[in-house]
Amino acid sequence: MKGNKCLTPEQLKELKAILEERRKELIEDIKRGILEEASSEREVGDLVDMSTEEILRTFEMRIRDREAKYLKKIEKALRKIEEGTYGICEECGKCISYERLRLRPVAELCINCKLKQEKLERKFEAE
Repeated sequence: MKGNKCLTPEQLKELKAILEERRKELIEDIKRGILEEASSEREVGDLVDMSTEEILRTFEMRIRDREAKYLKKIEKALRKIEEGTYGICEECGKCISYERLRLRPVAELCINCKLKQEKLERKFEAE
């Protein structure tokens, strides 16, 4: 773990532990979901049952997709800790506050850049 200009060694150690714990929990959730899906025997009944089954399957796939994306963000954050670039805003290069990282350890933007991004997204959604 290289030095970091934005966070103390203690803060980095704490945030790394949080990320590693979330990664562990997420991998367990993914494994559990895959095992449940593989072991479940679903009987197909009438059209309503088939529709309900399809909705459930789609919902489960969306959850797995969301979990996979979050896992990638965690992996990226852990790599950045090792590289010494964790906690640096990818947009402006300023430090992301420790408080923000405690709440969202995978944050890639400081709060100001995140607010600008969200404002821009809302603007394009309105058009």
